[in-house]
Amino acid sequence: MKKITLLLVIIFTFLFSTTSWGEWSFVTKSVSGIKFYYDKDRVRKSGKFIYFWELKDYIKPNEWGDLSSTLYVQLDCSVFRFKYLKFQTYNKSMGEGKMTTDMTPPDEWSYPKPESVIEYFLNKVCEEHQ
Repeated sequence: MKKITLLLVIIFTFLFSTTSWGEWSFVTKSVSGIKFYYDKDRVRKSGKFIYFWELKDYIKPNEWGDLSSTLYVQLDCSVFRFKYLKFQTYNKSMGEGKMTTDMTPPDEWSYPKPESVIEYFLNKVCEEHQ
C-alpha cells in the first residue's frame, strides 16, 4: 500500500508541477544588466513573418517600478525589421506578479541599430526559426 501511495505521489508531482516560465529561453544580457529571453515554444511563422513573445527582465525596477516586460513581436527577417504588437509590464521579475501595463503600440516598423543588443537578439531568433 505504501508503494502505491508513493508511486501516486510521484506521478501527480510530475503531472501537476510546472515551472511558471520554464519556456523562456535566455538569449543575451545588455550592458545595463537587462536579460533578454524569448519563448521558443510559441514561435509562429506566417508567410515571411515570425511571431514570438519576448521577455525583458530588469536588474532593478524601472522608473515606474516594473521589474519585467513582455512584448509580442512581428519579425521580418528578409529585410530585418520588426514591430511590437503587444506590450505588457509586470511588477515582478520574469513576467510575474501584477500586470501594470497592457497596451498595443503604434503600428510601425522599426529597424535595429547596428551592433545593438536588439540586433543580436533578433538575429538569434531569425537564425533559429528561418
